[in-house]
This record gives sequence, C-alpha cells and structure tokens, in this order.
Amino acid sequence: MTRLATLCSLLLAAPVSAQTISPLAHLLAPPPLAHAPDVVLTRDTGERRVQLVTDGRTSAAQLARRYGVARGRLTALGGAPGVRVWDLALAPVTAQRAPAKPASVETYRVRPGDTLAGVAARFGLPLVDLLGVNLDRTSLDRLIPGTALNIPTGPRGLLVRIKPGQSALSLIAGYGADLVATAQANDVLPTELRVGDTLLLPGIRAEGFAEALAQRREAERRAALLAQRQAQYERFLTWKKGRERARLEARYEAQERYEQYLAWKNSPERQARIQAYERQAQYEAAQAAAQARARAAASAQAVTPQASAQMAGTGSRTLAWPMRSYRLTSRYAERDIEFHRQVFHGGIDLAAPYGTPIYAAADGTVTESGYGDYGLNVYTTAGSSLLIYGHMSRAAVVAGQQVTQGQLLGYIGCTGICTGPHLHFEVRLSGQTVDPLALLP
Repeated sequence: MTRLATLCSLLLAAPVSAQTISPLAHLLAPPPLAHAPDVVLTRDTGERRVQLVTDGRTSAAQLARRYGVARGRLTALGGAPGVRVWDLALAPVTAQRAPAKPASVETYRVRPGDTLAGVAARFGLPLVDLLGVNLDRTSLDRLIPGTALNIPTGPRGLLVRIKPGQSALSLIAGYGADLVATAQANDVLPTELRVGDTLLLPGIRAEGFAEALAQRREAERRAALLAQRQAQYERFLTWKKGRERARLEARYEAQERYEQYLAWKNSPERQARIQAYERQAQYEAAQAAAQARARAAASAQAVTPQASAQMAGTGSRTLAWPMRSYRLTSRYAERDIEFHRQVFHGGIDLAAPYGTPIYAAADGTVTESGYGDYGLNVYTTAGSSLLIYGHMSRAAVVAGQQVTQGQLLGYIGCTGICTGPHLHFEVRLSGQTVDPLALLP
C-alpha cells in the first residue's frame, strides 16, 4: 500500500462533513480507465509528482527534510480545516545521491594514542553505545590514526548499513525496533532508504557485539601469554641442551687427556727415562760409597788450599746438603736433557716428591724470595758466595731474613721451566758458578 493510499484510507475512516470532503474530491475520485488496443509499459525516468495530505501542523521544511528534497519542490495546493494538501516534485529515479546517514551521527577521526574506551569517555558515552554505531570494529584495542569513528549525538542505538536483499523495514522488524522511533531518529521515512544507506535503530544495544570483542581480546591475551611461555620454555630447552653439550665436551676432553696420559705412561720414551733414573741411582749409590771411603781415608788430612778458599767464600766451614732425602738427577754442566743442551746447567738437580723440605746449605742473608729465573726460588748470600735454591712450591723465608745452616727455606716443587719436582741447587763464588759437589761433604 502506498503512502498516499494509506493516508487516504485514514481520512476516509474518520467522520468528516461534506464541506471537508469537497476540496479533496478531485484527489479521491478514481481516474478514468484508459482503453487502448495495445499497452506498452516503459520505465519513467523523468520527474515524479506526488500529492501529500497532512494534518496541517507539519511545516514545509519538515516535509522537505523527511523526503530528502529541497524546499522548493513542495507546493501548497490548499486544504480544509485541519488538513493541508501539498504537491511534491520528487527527483528523477535515475538521479544519484550519496548514501544517507542520520544527522545525529557525527564522524570523528582517530588521533595517535586514542583508544575506544578513551573516545567513549571523551564524548560521555558508554562503550557499548560507541560500539553500536561502529559495528565494523574488530578489536577493542587496535585503532589506526586517521580512521573514522561514528559518534552518536542524539538517540543511542544500532547503526546498520542496508545491504542488497535488505530493506529498512526488514531490518526494523528483524531487530525488533520501534517503527515510529526509528523514523524520528533517522528523520526520514524508512521506506525512502535504499541499499547503501545507514539506518539507526534506537534502543537496540550492541551488548552481544561488545561481549564478542571482549572475548576476542581475552583470547588474544591468552594466546600472547601462551606464546611468551612457549618461547621461554624453548629458550630453557636451548640452554639445557647447551649445558649438556658443554658437559659432554668437558668429559670427552678429560677422557682424551687421560688417554694421552696412559699413552705417555706406557711410551718407550718414559720407560727409557725410568731406566736412566735407575742407572743414575745405582751410579749415585756407588759414588756415595766411594765418597764415604774417601772421607774415611782423608779425615785426618787438611783441606786443600783451593777447597779452603772456596769454603771461606761460603761463610761456613763447609756446605751441608740442602735436603735429607733426594736423588741426584742432573750434575753440574751436564747435558742430559734438551734444555740443558740449550742453556748451560750451572748447578745440580736433586729430585724428591712434592713438599719435601729444603734447608739452608750455609749461613747467610736472604736476598730474594719469590719468582725469578728458576720459578719460585730463594737466594742467600754470605761473603762473596751466592746460593740459589730453585723450582720451589712454597718459600718459608722472606728477603732480608738471616738464616743459619740447616734452617728451613721452603719445599720441593716444579715451578718455572721444570720436567718434574726437584731442587735446582747452584753455588756462585764472586759471580762465577762452581760445581756444588766439590763443596758438599
């Protein structure tokens, strides 16, 4: 039923007098029937004109706004008491217009740092009302600067766009909105809206839409938290694998060192060295026996002038052996190892286990106690003599200290250039090295 027929039926149903009907008789009379042998229907693309009957209180400006036309397209035709008749010239059906939008809905451009909650608070709106006119939002948090947001300044409700296959009346019925309130909120008859226009449905709240966005936000938060925990767990697994790899590498390295030690322990070179030490020990035992016999034979004889001069230079009647238990492994000027072939061996080497005590061979003053030419060594002087005790593991005296013959100086070690724990004992008279065995008993 058309708008005109509806209004006319309302007028016919009301009790009116003959004077009331007479001015409208030309509008209510049925049009004459046209008789023609052939009827061809064509689309009217020109101007359309409609006669409107109002209650007399509606102004021309209100009618023009309601039908979306200019004020000049309305012409008053007259009327009766309480009734007015208007002639409305509608735009051609082929005329294009911009999609309609309720005047009470304004546009706001998003600024950097804006959030939906912040924009709603700025305009004094509940968040659900702001979402109701922005159904294209996909997140409660992400807002791109420059994006357009709809802001309701009048009635609150749901702002929907009419899609193909829909009409304003079907949307009003589908959402259960009030027809009159919808027409007032949009300031246009719903039947005048077409596909592409936006329709404000007052009183309809987007609570389900807001809840869906809130659930999506919570799902995204949980997904981000799960991804963070997964990344942390993967970092832990990487660290654990690296630690296990380092442990295995250290174990393999220790095993390799042990195998190298076993190979050295059973090597022909070591066996030859052991045999050489055993021959040296036998030689030393024979030498010691010969020396004992020589001392017994010469106990009543005086010391030779050269030996007397040497003993006088040491500050003692004679030198004492610096160790109680030892094994002579290298003699004065001997070229028994590669290092002694490259550097003159100016003393004797007395081998013993780590920590074996070392004693002063003569009275004197400690001039050095620390690391030097022979690793950790102690130097003592007396007169023109200098005694050197090298390769110690620990010293028991300090520089400037007076020591007496037999006093503890330190302990056997293998510091400096060393092939095994031993004492390098060296005697220098007036800066010249001499064979210590010539001065020892």
